[in-house]
Amino acid sequence: MERMEEYIIMEETAALVPKYDEYGRLGTIVYELYNTYNVERSPKEIMQQSCRYYGSTYEGKVHAAKHILGIRQMVPVSVCEALQLYFFPTCSPDSDRCIWIAQSHIKTIQRYEKKKTKVILKNKQELIVDMQKGTLEGKMYKTAMLIFTLQQRMMNNY
Repeated sequence: MERMEEYIIMEETAALVPKYDEYGRLGTIVYELYNTYNVERSPKEIMQQSCRYYGSTYEGKVHAAKHILGIRQMVPVSVCEALQLYFFPTCSPDSDRCIWIAQSHIKTIQRYEKKKTKVILKNKQELIVDMQKGTLEGKMYKTAMLIFTLQQRMMNNY
């Protein structure tokens, strides 16, 4: 697995999974369609840097999603509307256990053990998430609502 200092989210990015390195520093395993990278930044840092790269701030994206969806916490983030890069967190983004998943790369989800869910990505990679299937489905629904609302607003302006 290739190591990288920094990473910008793109269309191929499927998930950002937190992982501590041998020195106790929080980094990220980035799952793409065809590659996997070990990045020296935390998932939240990658989200923040990617939002800036595409011309906004992470905080602005979170604030907008809260306003659009009428929810207060763990909102999905539209990293870049033009490229349709929408990710949702599996728990508080401030937690070192938070995984960010791209809605567009999910093939299926399945119950797994008691309070866990298996996320099967379109490239057949599997992620085990510490969350019940119904909760994950709710996050997917909120992400879909954010996508739909933003797309409707963009179409209504043309």
